Parts: sequence; C-alpha cells; structure tokens
Amino acid sequence: MSYDALGGGRAPGGEFQSPALERLVRSLQGLPGLGRKSATRLALHLLADGQDAAELVTALAEARERVTHCSGCGAITETDPCAICTDEGRDASLLCVVASPVDILPFEKAGFFKGRYQVLGGVLSPLDGVRAEDLAFEHMLTRVETDSVREVILALDTSVEGETTALYVQRLLADRQLQITRLATGIPVGSALAYTDEATLQRAFLHRTGLRDD
Repeated sequence: MSYDALGGGRAPGGEFQSPALERLVRSLQGLPGLGRKSATRLALHLLADGQDAAELVTALAEARERVTHCSGCGAITETDPCAICTDEGRDASLLCVVASPVDILPFEKAGFFKGRYQVLGGVLSPLDGVRAEDLAFEHMLTRVETDSVREVILALDTSVEGETTALYVQRLLADRQLQITRLATGIPVGSALAYTDEATLQRAFLHRTGLRDD
C-alpha cells in the first residue's frame, strides 16, 4: 500500500470515509503541536510503512511500562530515585527549581550544574485551572529542610505564569535563611541589538553588571 494510495477517500465534509483512519488522525491531532494537516500526513505515513508503525507501538508500550517520575525530584527516569538524586557527587544544598522534567535536559547537557533539581509539575495559571495545590511546592519545602538547602535557583520561564510562580516561591521561602536566585535574562549571545525586542532589552538594561571589581 503506497502513501499516495492512502491519500484519497475523503468524504464531502472533509473527513476520511474510513472511520478507523479518521479516528487515528483525530488521536494524533490531540498531540501537542500537531494540527489536522500534520496529523493526517503522519497517519498516512504510519499506515504506508508497517515497520515504522510497529516500532512506534513497541516503543510506546515499553516507555509506558518503564518510564516514571522520580519520587525525589520529579525528573523522568526508569529507576526511582533517579541517578541525579542518588549521585553523592552532587551538591544537595543547591536546588534548581524548574517547571517541567524537560527543563532539566539543557542543564544536564551543558554539564555545568552540579546541584539537584525540583520539578514543580507546571506553573501557576488560574485561567488554566492550575493552582498552588496542584504543584509540588510542599515537596519543595520538605526538601529545603531535609537537604539543608543554602540556595534555591529559580529556572522558570519569563512568561506571566512563570513570573507569578517565581514570586510565589519567593514568598514561601521568605522566612528561611537561604539565598534565592533567578537565571539572568537579557540579550542572547550572538544576537543583533537592533533586532532585540523591547522587553528583552529592558531586562538586559535593568540587570546590567559592572565591568570593574572596585
């Protein structure tokens, strides 16, 4: 069965005459970042290439069975606790707070951070129904106490929701004797100043640093 042969068979209303194919397209369309057109192309490809489809089904089933979240930090792992939480060479007193397990990946790829992480599981967003009790704030506070954390690093997006979450964490930790820091924001390395948006330029200006030690 060829890719082109599967491309036809549309009903007058724009849906496929095959209910099974239409269901597959709609299921794929529910995935983040996939619209109707992309979902259709992916569905047709999977139907045309049985090997790819079989490998996808096997990989998905294996991931569903083996992948879990670390009970310590919330990272994606196959062993609980994860390798980061059990690594005695990492500094438990440095806690980097992120919104999603995916946010850990660039830090680990760069390799410069030797502390540990706390995944909140999202950011505060009342409009989307995400409240403080839906996130791992209580677990974060417990870790701050048990690990004798001396610095909490807020590595959250600079969106409105990210800013709101950062402020909330600051209030939660206000009465504790520790340092609270945030990732610096500003003009990316290699970018042209003339094409920098106003919000980024303002942040870079407000958080400017000195060039002399005196």
